[in-house]
Amino acid sequence: MEAERQRLLVIAYYFPPMGTSGVLRVTKFVKYLPDYGWEPIVLTATPSAFFAFDPTLLAEVEARGIRVYRTPDDGTPQWIRRRAAADGTVPLPNQRLHTLWSRWSQFRWIPDRMIRWKQQALELGWRLVREYKPAILFATAPPFTDLLVAASLAERSGLPYVVDYQDPWVGDPERWYPTPWHRRRHYHLERSVLTHMAAATVVTRGLKENLLRHYPDLLTHNDVHILWHGYDSEDYAAVGAVQPPSDRLVISFVGVLKHGNPQTVLQAVVRFLRDRPMARQHLEIRWVGIVRPEHHRMVEELGLKPNVRSVGYVPHREAIRQMLQAHVLWVENRPMGSPLKLFEYFGARRTLLACAPAHSPIHPLLEASGAAYWAEPGDVESMTRHLAELYERWKAGELPVPSEEFVRPFEQRVLTGELARLLGLHAAL
Repeated sequence: MEAERQRLLVIAYYFPPMGTSGVLRVTKFVKYLPDYGWEPIVLTATPSAFFAFDPTLLAEVEARGIRVYRTPDDGTPQWIRRRAAADGTVPLPNQRLHTLWSRWSQFRWIPDRMIRWKQQALELGWRLVREYKPAILFATAPPFTDLLVAASLAERSGLPYVVDYQDPWVGDPERWYPTPWHRRRHYHLERSVLTHMAAATVVTRGLKENLLRHYPDLLTHNDVHILWHGYDSEDYAAVGAVQPPSDRLVISFVGVLKHGNPQTVLQAVVRFLRDRPMARQHLEIRWVGIVRPEHHRMVEELGLKPNVRSVGYVPHREAIRQMLQAHVLWVENRPMGSPLKLFEYFGARRTLLACAPAHSPIHPLLEASGAAYWAEPGDVESMTRHLAELYERWKAGELPVPSEEFVRPFEQRVLTGELARLLGLHAAL
């Protein structure tokens, strides 16, 4: 007789049918936790406006019989809703508007604008706790409001909770504190969450060190667990055998070009083609996903329009197909970021081209892969050399790829097993 599964309440504002890589981590955890004796109950929002939607991701979860409960609203301001198309999508703003909106949000709402959603989440969450009697709560961030919801529900119910960091909260170099009061408020909120949690998971060693550095009197090494992003081998099996074209070198960026700046790579392409004009007919830069308007203008201004193809946003498994159709996969990274797409790139077993700041947390992974070329933002000279070498190795049929030994630990089932063991260790008896 099959053992009865333990239940956990998963708190995730970002969840399918929302798309983009921001929802993938929790979606794949929820998908595979039943294989390890857990029954996840998902608490999320009813999305009214977002950059992209992908119903296929929701279908994966529903096919596993996962219960998903939604609050009536998502707290999105009316002015954003008014900008949404009929399908709920809103355009990715240019960098200037994004910065202005981000600054206003950080001034107006703490820890983020999803705090407008908190009360609805608490009301529904408490009903789910009483109905399903979960053994533990799990909340992923951003948004960091998710962590506040978990802490509040735990305080009321007496249940333990685990918090999952995909980005830093306090200590994020991109976070703006309008006043000292804002800084103190963020610090005290995060400290309160961490004081009462059972454990924390993070996606990089840098995020773990950030938490230990900011709360040395509160956290120990054993309180924070590194749980990388991953790739779902089922996605690649569903797509099947796909190969890149033989008549041109395809370098693809797959995802949302939101935080990085493609200028270094694009300027390197210009230099490379200037030095090797015959290569122009054998090089294709492919953008798959959401790209800012100013980046499209950059392509035109640099004269690269014949060599750059923009595919637009596609469902997740089509994005996997696009990865497999590339020879080289390009990643842009922030100082403390760890883009989930990098790990899906690993799953595609393709050569990697990275533009990342010094001391980026992904550098050790890139080096360990044995299949990566990287340069810092602004280092056009190094990036140009990389492109020349990639082109020659493509012509020779000698592009490096990550080994199976390197890739295997990032498989989503393996990572979900690690999470399941951690949940089991801290679940209420």
